[in-house]
Amino acid sequence: MNKLRLYTKVVLLFLSRKLVTAKDIGQSYSQVSNSYTDRFLSTMHRYNDEMIMELANNLNKDQNSNQDKYRDALKVLDLAAGTGYNSSTLSKIFPTAELTLVDISTAMLNIAEKHLQQNAIPATFVAEDMLSILKSSAAETFDIVICAWALKYQSPLQIIRHCHRVLRPGGFLSVIVNKKNTLPQVAKIYPKLLERHTDKISKLMLPLPNPKNLAVFDNWFLKNSFSKVVSKEGSHDFTFNTSRELVDFVTSTGALAGFDVMLDLRHPAVQSDMIQLMQKNHLTTASHRYIYGIYKKN
Repeated sequence: MNKLRLYTKVVLLFLSRKLVTAKDIGQSYSQVSNSYTDRFLSTMHRYNDEMIMELANNLNKDQNSNQDKYRDALKVLDLAAGTGYNSSTLSKIFPTAELTLVDISTAMLNIAEKHLQQNAIPATFVAEDMLSILKSSAAETFDIVICAWALKYQSPLQIIRHCHRVLRPGGFLSVIVNKKNTLPQVAKIYPKLLERHTDKISKLMLPLPNPKNLAVFDNWFLKNSFSKVVSKEGSHDFTFNTSRELVDFVTSTGALAGFDVMLDLRHPAVQSDMIQLMQKNHLTTASHRYIYGIYKKN
C-alpha cells in the first residue's frame, strides 16, 4: 500500500511538472554553505587538487609551445564555484589569471567572495545557474572552464556544448563529478524513506544524469569536439562510528542537494527514520564515487 501511494504521488507530481529546480538545488547548498568546506571539501579537495595540477601541467606545456596564444592574461570561468576553492587554487599557480566565479547559491558565492578578497585575489562573482551564464557569454571568451561536483545539476551535454562555444581554440574544460553509483548507502534506504513520508513530498527530484563509467563520461566530451587530455575515476569512503553521524554528514554537505527538497531530510520525523533505516542496514559509511577529466577544444 505504501509503495502504491508513493508511485501515485510521483506520477501526479511528474504530470503536473512539480519538479525540483536548479534554484531549489542552489537553496539546498545555501543551507549547508557554512559547513560545506569543513565537512566535505576539507577531505575531497585532494581530488580537486589532483585535477587542477593535471590541468596546470598541461596548460604550462601548451603555453611553452604556443606563446603567441597566451600574450594576454588567462581567462577562467569557474562554474558552480561554491566557496571558491578551485579559483583560489588556480590563482596560486596562475596569479595573473582573470577569474569569473559563478554559482546559483548566493550564500556559497558570498563565502567565495569573502575568501578571495581576504587573500587579495581579484575576481568577478556572478549569482547565476551554469547554463544561463554560458548562454549569455560571448563565443571564444575563456581559456579555461572548470566545473567541480555540479555538472549533474543541469543537462551535462548542453553544458559541455556551450563550454565548447565559450572556450577559445585550444582552451581547456576541466570537470569532476560523481558517478551514477555514488552514495549507494543512501540509495539503499531513500525509497523506503519516501514510502514512510509520502505525504511530505511536494516536488519530484528526477534522477541525476551522472555518468555510469569513464567511457560514457569521455564520450560526452569527444562527441562535442573535445579531445581527451586525461580522465580518471576513483572512490572515497567517509566512515563514521554510528549511523547517526552518517546521516548528519550526508544532510550537511550538499551530497543530497535536491533530494532534500523532494523530502525535507532535516524534518525531525524524517531524520529519525533515516537514522533508523541506516541502523537497520548496519550502514555507517558514505561512498563517494567520482570521475574527473580534462579536455581540450579541438
